[in-house]
Amino acid sequence: MAASRRQLILTESARLFSERGLSATTIREIADAVGLNSGTLYHYFNSKDAIFSEILTSFLTDLVRRYEAVLAGTGTARHRLTLLVRVSLEVADQHPYATEIYQNELESLSALPGYTQIAEAVEFSHHAWHGITEEGVRNSEFNSGIDTFEFQRMMRECVFQSVRWHRKTLTADIETITATVTSLFLDGFAPARADQPDAVPDPVRERRPQLPSERSDEQAGDAVDALRSELDALRSDMRAMHNLVESLSKPPARDTGGA
Repeated sequence: MAASRRQLILTESARLFSERGLSATTIREIADAVGLNSGTLYHYFNSKDAIFSEILTSFLTDLVRRYEAVLAGTGTARHRLTLLVRVSLEVADQHPYATEIYQNELESLSALPGYTQIAEAVEFSHHAWHGITEEGVRNSEFNSGIDTFEFQRMMRECVFQSVRWHRKTLTADIETITATVTSLFLDGFAPARADQPDAVPDPVRERRPQLPSERSDEQAGDAVDALRSELDALRSDMRAMHNLVESLSKPPARDTGGA
């Protein structure tokens, strides 16, 4: 009973955090949502931040575990990148609103209890995406003329933004989203033209995610700032891609026109 009540608190809190934000959500609102008084809620969690931290750490722990299984497996880089897309969506589906509140509250994460565990899990996930992408380039599966850091970052963020777009129907949409995102990023949307020059410039510099153990304290702070900047830049990119991905996820409309 206690375990199920605790899970209900986490689920309802995640919903409220995604709708109202961390700072605007009160302990009383959470207690009301699960049918408890505020005092009783403190028997399960000692603070609102503790609830928030557990939502994210639980989500990221499961995500890392699934990514580790993909990395330990065999197959082509394309196959493993497709698996990353699918398991990302599956874990996001199993942890309602965790993806959304992570995106919404990025600037608040460093103040959370358990932040180190959160940061390390995020770094691991970034390495998983980047490592498989670079493997695909080395094996000549992927285009060596495209910046692998930018490619994996845009593909990864598109996957997790799609969770927000499809939250209400995510369970049913996982396979469609996986196929659409994989095809869009790995095959492109327009056929190649022999008379069209390559419009992709050479990468300006080689970049890769860094593990926390490779950073000084100052670099760790810079990494958080860089992560925030990446998200801000990608939000505008993802909005532009939203309509395209959403339209591709739907079956074509039946032609009702005359002959």
